[in-house]
Amino acid sequence: MAQRNERYRGLFLHAKDTARGDRILTFLCNEGLLSLFMFGGPKSSLRSAALPFIVADVEVYHDTRREFIKLTGANVFEVFDGINKSFSHMQSACAASEFLIRTSAFGGEYPQALSMITALLRELANVDESEALLVLSAFFWNALSPLGLIPDLLSCERCGRSFSEKNSLPGKLLINESSFLCHNCAEEFRQMGLSTSAMLPFDEKVLTCLRSITKLSYSEALPLLKSASLRPEIIAIIESLAESAAEGPLQSLRVFGETFYGT
Repeated sequence: MAQRNERYRGLFLHAKDTARGDRILTFLCNEGLLSLFMFGGPKSSLRSAALPFIVADVEVYHDTRREFIKLTGANVFEVFDGINKSFSHMQSACAASEFLIRTSAFGGEYPQALSMITALLRELANVDESEALLVLSAFFWNALSPLGLIPDLLSCERCGRSFSEKNSLPGKLLINESSFLCHNCAEEFRQMGLSTSAMLPFDEKVLTCLRSITKLSYSEALPLLKSASLRPEIIAIIESLAESAAEGPLQSLRVFGETFYGT
């Protein structure tokens, strides 16, 4: 039979209303990243449940021949009220959602992606407005791991020189690249005409912080990310790597035409 009903538990990541009032939803569950159609416009009884950042048990009508999935039922399981505390909280949630969609949930690691963004949404409720975007940075850094995109933090990607060697630091990360370069290799790029504005600096303190983040929860990483002496460099590096993984700018971070890291 082509048509069948299926049930899933997961998180609504994104919603878009059509001109006629129907809704197209992106839903993340252990089984996949699903595009669901909700018909009925403003009169639909599902409208209040089918919203971003709601965990729900859903029932869908699936035509496997035409790959058409219609949302037919939704029971709310968890609502993350904490993301409504401020614009920064909402922006962090939206940016994490956009990252998952753009990377196809870490290239198909659906259970891990669902677990990580659910943890992020829960932790956002417990942090101040000034900390929300830093928690997002910890999420981004940890999200690079299942994608296999965390750069080598021990040695230069280009020449293999250890960062522990004398005069190997400060090094540079080329914006929108995923390679950490030692001081000499970065200098060679500069001499070839690459602008210094296209390179992000790092030193041993930055590397130590990045190595530590993956061992901590998002909120536990806050003290490291809030360090006045490290924050600008680390945040800029994480943003660059996240947008490289997403293969382009994350629009959720550019609501006002610039990334929140530059505000």
